[in-house]
Amino acid sequence: MKKLSALLLVFVIALACMSAGCVTSPEESGDGTITITDSSGRVVIVPDDPQRIAVSGSGSSRYFAYLNVTDRMIAIDYQDSNFLASTGESRPYMIANPTIKELPVLGTAKGVVDAERLLSADPDVLFMAGYSDTVIQSANEIQEKTGIPVVLFYSGDYVTNGDKVAQSLRMIGKILHAEPRAEAVIKYFDDTRADLESRTAGVSDADKPIVYVGGISYSGAHGIDGTDPTYYPFTVLHAKNAASGVNTATSTGYAAVSKEQILAWDPAIIFVDLNTMSAAGGGGISELQNDPSYQELTAVRTGEVYAVNPHTSMGTNHETSMANAYYIGTILYPGRFADIDPAAKADEIYTFIDGAPVYEQLKANMNGLSYQRVAQ
Repeated sequence: MKKLSALLLVFVIALACMSAGCVTSPEESGDGTITITDSSGRVVIVPDDPQRIAVSGSGSSRYFAYLNVTDRMIAIDYQDSNFLASTGESRPYMIANPTIKELPVLGTAKGVVDAERLLSADPDVLFMAGYSDTVIQSANEIQEKTGIPVVLFYSGDYVTNGDKVAQSLRMIGKILHAEPRAEAVIKYFDDTRADLESRTAGVSDADKPIVYVGGISYSGAHGIDGTDPTYYPFTVLHAKNAASGVNTATSTGYAAVSKEQILAWDPAIIFVDLNTMSAAGGGGISELQNDPSYQELTAVRTGEVYAVNPHTSMGTNHETSMANAYYIGTILYPGRFADIDPAAKADEIYTFIDGAPVYEQLKANMNGLSYQRVAQ
């Protein structure tokens, strides 16, 4: 009967939570644990205020840097380690917290958790980025095999799933007793979006040029054909995104389009994500400079091609999305962003979110091309 009652209690908790991130108060447990419903709807019992945490998944360390709790991390994903070769670090949270890369790894590839390595690290809890059926199955198997509680959290697109991002931050904040910081980060996201939207409210469609962003990353670097129909800067600036009608099924918003489609759109202004430099043949910048077809684009002929920092690198770097929006605002609506110094604004954002002003280092890692007009 006791076992049945316990199962019924867990079921009731799951129904009551409904959305990810629900946490019972520590006082209710009475045994040093709390019960949470993670981003996949799994009910998990975790230690209250754990001091030793492991994180797994692409860019999984990001939110823990946002919440200023990297000192609790004792094991990390392969992609967050020094084992992953990189031509230039583009993740602001990693530039601000370079010691993360020195921690022991949980596996030999992205999202892989080796049970023996996890047990050797001996964390109080394992946080895993992801919510797919495959990730859920993996989390359940790891938890059953090791006895270490596994909590899944969402780390995808902020434009279409901002509520899931906020829920994940609140859930992690509650587990780690970092609620004030979680709320501060969420408020910063909201206030920034409100400021950007208010600056461009009321601009008539007739005064808006057609814009396009290319070179967006997804599971690696891409050329000018890699874009984002829900690109954060275009969304909050009420810009005419040429690709807004393209369907995407990715967690970061990425979509691939054909050269013929880009030529048909003929955008007046093009922004190029600098992660494209890692693509074959120099990526989108080289294509715009050397492909005769692209040379006919209005933006290329008029010199209206600009470089922006990578917003997607092992997941979405929300702080770079915000920084890029202010830079793009100065290009599209100079009068409404006359008070903005893009580099200074970027460092203001990076300092609050990641704990350090990393813009200049990020720019150096991007060959000095950040927030520049691209030479044709």
